Amino acid sequence: MTGTYADSWALVVGIDAYDDPQIRDLSGAVQDACESVNWLRKAGVPDDHILLHAQPTETSRPLLDALGAGVPWHDATAPGITKSLARLRTLRGSHLFVFLFGHGIYDPSTRRLFVTSEASSDEHDVFSNLSIDEHIELFRSMEFPEQLLIMDGCQNVPFDVSERSRVPAGMPFQGFTAMAGNTLVFCFACQQGELAMEIEGRGLFTQNLLPHIDTQNPTPHVLHLDFDTGDVSIDLRKAVTDIVGPEVTRTAWTERIVQNPGVQVYGPGSAKSVWPLHLPPTPAARMSVAVKPASAAKDVRTIAVQVEGTPWRREVPVPPRKTVQLPFENHLPHETSLSVICELKADSGWRKPAERRIRIGDSDSEVVFHLRSAPSGTRRGAAAGHRPGDGIWALPTAPDTYRSSRKPKGDDNAWVFVGNVDSTGSLTSSTSPELSDSLQEHLRNASNRIEVTQEEVGLYVSGRYDDRELLIQFASDVASTFAILTPNDISTAIRESPEFPEETAIRIALPDGGTGQLVGPLTDAPTVTVGETGRSVREIESDPLIGVPPGHVQVRVDLPWGSWSEMVEVFAGTEKTVRLPRSVENGIVPLRVSIQSGVWEKLPGFSVIGLDSRTDTWLVTTYPEESTWGTCVSVPGTGTDTGVTFPLHPSLPLAVEIGEGAVRSGQAARVEPLSTSPDPEWDDLVSLGNLRGHAPKDLLAADKDEAPDPVLTLARAYACYAAGEDRYTRGLLRLLRERGSDICDMDLLEGAAALRPKGRDRNGPVPKSVRSALTRWAEAGTVPVLRWGVAPAVVLARRLGLDAWCAQLKAIEGSLSPVSAWTVWTTRQSP
Repeated sequence: MTGTYADSWALVVGIDAYDDPQIRDLSGAVQDACESVNWLRKAGVPDDHILLHAQPTETSRPLLDALGAGVPWHDATAPGITKSLARLRTLRGSHLFVFLFGHGIYDPSTRRLFVTSEASSDEHDVFSNLSIDEHIELFRSMEFPEQLLIMDGCQNVPFDVSERSRVPAGMPFQGFTAMAGNTLVFCFACQQGELAMEIEGRGLFTQNLLPHIDTQNPTPHVLHLDFDTGDVSIDLRKAVTDIVGPEVTRTAWTERIVQNPGVQVYGPGSAKSVWPLHLPPTPAARMSVAVKPASAAKDVRTIAVQVEGTPWRREVPVPPRKTVQLPFENHLPHETSLSVICELKADSGWRKPAERRIRIGDSDSEVVFHLRSAPSGTRRGAAAGHRPGDGIWALPTAPDTYRSSRKPKGDDNAWVFVGNVDSTGSLTSSTSPELSDSLQEHLRNASNRIEVTQEEVGLYVSGRYDDRELLIQFASDVASTFAILTPNDISTAIRESPEFPEETAIRIALPDGGTGQLVGPLTDAPTVTVGETGRSVREIESDPLIGVPPGHVQVRVDLPWGSWSEMVEVFAGTEKTVRLPRSVENGIVPLRVSIQSGVWEKLPGFSVIGLDSRTDTWLVTTYPEESTWGTCVSVPGTGTDTGVTFPLHPSLPLAVEIGEGAVRSGQAARVEPLSTSPDPEWDDLVSLGNLRGHAPKDLLAADKDEAPDPVLTLARAYACYAAGEDRYTRGLLRLLRERGSDICDMDLLEGAAALRPKGRDRNGPVPKSVRSALTRWAEAGTVPVLRWGVAPAVVLARRLGLDAWCAQLKAIEGSLSPVSAWTVWTTRQSP
């Protein structure tokens, strides 16, 4: 569907001030709401279609007044917002936009909640909020086929995580069903268990996101072209995951805050690789590609259309189809420059056709590849090394040249021809003054490493074989000028010398000093992607050359802790070298990656290693071999009167990041069990604590295939619990028991799953088996191994009347480090 926002509607909520003085006021929610109103206005949404709710402070009230009478604002209470929701249920339009700025909380039972202005922290059972999951279903029941929800919500409400389970999900409506054809894209500032930062009076996420998705001037990298319609849209998935997310994560981590924005799609759009925000339609023209003679179509391997200066590329055939259907039709915006490449099957019997350049005007166009039979033998006068223009280069057809079977040398001759082609496939001259002036400008700026010979119908660009990429780049620049300045019925052809046919490829150069700081133990995981091809570092070490189609190719490194990418242009028959970075650091990096494995792999069991930030030396402490699950140790801080306490792992050493910066406010230390596991889930779950984005069914299947360290199985069980998939949680706990594990967290998860609310019932009986299992841990004063278990333990201890254990866990919960998946909390050191 194409966006024309005049019939769209929007709901905007921004809350800086809360009625309850115990709930901290914010400084950027109202300003973000006002900026969203301006974003909507710029997009073309009428003022009377914007429903604005706000609760400002005295400082932010003028921002609302500055919006003018066209967009009046109403209170940000749940009843007030409900009135606007009721109105939206009676309306229809092409798009629905929803912006929510303020405090938010997350609980595995109720999931995301947006806190409204009248919420009271003392009355958890009536804590006013909007249930995000339920409201997503409500939005999708409305008559708006395309919907965008943006939530920038903090999770720093004035009570602990364990109290959140007492907060019911807020949903005032009943009896609605999501429409099957409605798609909603949900962009959110942080994941479960994380905070959303404010910086200089703005939400960090919203401040970064809105400029990139500006409908009038979006960031080019986030745009997507639909070749079937010519529509250009904003790819919200790319905007959040490739651009905004990494920048927010890096910025937040400078303050020792873990914040990972995300995007999720609901409805029929979930199966697509692009999650679009459609832009108003732009004029487009049809461009078709054909091959003559028609009998040659069966010999065409691929036809590719590459839009210049963008990653937009379309190639046919699309698997599983194996043949190219001609004519190959595309729709492209006016004033678009592109190249069309026709690749033939091996031994097709046809001469390789030249690449064509074309500029899309305001009328339909056609590119026809006129194929000619390949020469049957060697031509004596056309050996490699002859200078183009000696008379043997018969025009208008491309020259037949000697094909050497030897490997080319750096000082062998190579050439590229650039010329204009008419509708019959014949070279034609163009003598317009504007074209001549532009051509002379190119010639004046040509490198002294190339020789340019001007003919009536084009240019020959020649030079050393080692400089062939330079030759093609110069020819490409000239071709782009030709395509812009020649009539629409003329295209531009680029033909390369065929003496030494080369594969078009990218050579991956690994960082100097090895890949330890780049991928850590993940040497066998497919973390490097070149175009559509995934490779592991080990595979690249064996064979660094990866074949790619000519054009723009993206090289990516995707790791659980960050990503890196580079877009490069690869010309036909050339090899492009791309060097991978030494490290990828969008934010927090696993300690097992930042610490060289040689430091800890041969340490004795039950060791703790930490870096002294003052001396940059490693401190190693060995604990007794009889340590078991539940044994806790304390390590003093650096330069402070506080330290940290955490449970040991019975068989793996633990790394502790406990320098002055890490112990900041006593709550930013990290503890991580060190493993050589090549599984990316170890880094994602155990090192970084990312519970989101995992398919519970796949987690259970992976654990059945290979028994990992029990900590990874336990983390997988927590991820399944957080996703609300208790059957998979129980399946993983069953595997742990079968393998002989006995960890406090296992019984906590069994109990938490048993007590998960069914419908509105939040006070069901506690099973006897849960009481018996947890009483044992309570009497021993055991602390859960992973941070996520502390809050359920508090809830269960309260329900079971285990008062002493409850009080102990509540004290720990108040000083838990938010950046460590392993449980670590602040303790005051004895003088």
